[in-house]
Amino acid sequence: MSGHPSSFSNNACWLGLSGHLDLESALAQQVTLRTPSSPLAGVSASVPATRNTTNTVQNFAKKQKLRGDQLTQVDAFLGDAPTVREGKLFCLLLAMQNELGNIVTAAPPFAVSAELKVNIQNYAHAVLLSPKLANYRGDLPVQHVMSILWKHRFDLPPGIENNPAELAKIQTVIQEAFTQCRSTIKKKLFASVRVWRTNEKGEKVVVDLLADKHQNLFALAQALVDGTKCRITNALCGRIALMRECYMANSSTSFWTDVDAALVTMRETAGGNDELRDDLFEDLIADDKEKHGAVDIIYQTTNDIQQEVDDLIDATTADAVSTPAPSTPGPSHSARDSGSPAPPEEPAGESEQPASSIE
Repeated sequence: MSGHPSSFSNNACWLGLSGHLDLESALAQQVTLRTPSSPLAGVSASVPATRNTTNTVQNFAKKQKLRGDQLTQVDAFLGDAPTVREGKLFCLLLAMQNELGNIVTAAPPFAVSAELKVNIQNYAHAVLLSPKLANYRGDLPVQHVMSILWKHRFDLPPGIENNPAELAKIQTVIQEAFTQCRSTIKKKLFASVRVWRTNEKGEKVVVDLLADKHQNLFALAQALVDGTKCRITNALCGRIALMRECYMANSSTSFWTDVDAALVTMRETAGGNDELRDDLFEDLIADDKEKHGAVDIIYQTTNDIQQEVDDLIDATTADAVSTPAPSTPGPSHSARDSGSPAPPEEPAGESEQPASSIE
């Protein structure tokens, strides 16, 4: 007599009454009970639910906080023949499928949240200020941030990586974050050696500060990490010194292309030798101090976010100076060595003017 109640109990528990049991396991148990090898095979088709079974199921249903009308439906269900119960179960499955379809259809279009934008901005800064980064332009920096998003998820909806349209929205935000970060770095490089002034005609012009007025490397590093989750390290100062050297030679729109090209040259020179690589960056730091002000730099330990980014870049791409990255065209040595400064950045709406030296 117990074969039938046990079979129903499995169905009833799955049906909803709680959501804690899955359909697969419920049906598997039911099939086991009805298999010909079972001593009670076929009995459940003719044995009605016992009062004991009814009470057990009703108590369980109450614990699941079913409404009164739902408890009535449970009573009726217990009195049905097994084939009717199975038919009802199948109907309810189809109804649930329809409801799920309605929920998915009614879901609002995905939009990148303000919180996700903040996280993207923080990690974009960390990627651009990482001494492990192989190149500053192109898809590689974007891929690094995407990898971080897949790791932490933040508030990304499930399955978004399989939706190209929604994925493109995230990639657009990441690209915009990198554009803003690169622009910020370039503006701070400008402010470290140049300034906008108004001439006798009332025109805005760019002037090159004399060397003793330049921002030293430590002060420039402080300016670049300000507002980010990054800290000043020896490796970062080496990258900043490289950026400033490229900026002094060419501050035009091809500046970042020049930086990437310089990294390629350093990789080729180092030839995979880490000590030689470090020496090249130490030379850049020493040269920067000589040109822009000697200073004792207080180095800091890398924080968690920067360490995470550095480890990720190490895991997904070769070290930025020991393995060549895709080469990007840069200026010729003759152009770089000519000493002719390119027009610097200017405030919006201002026309470019030639630079002149001032006290």
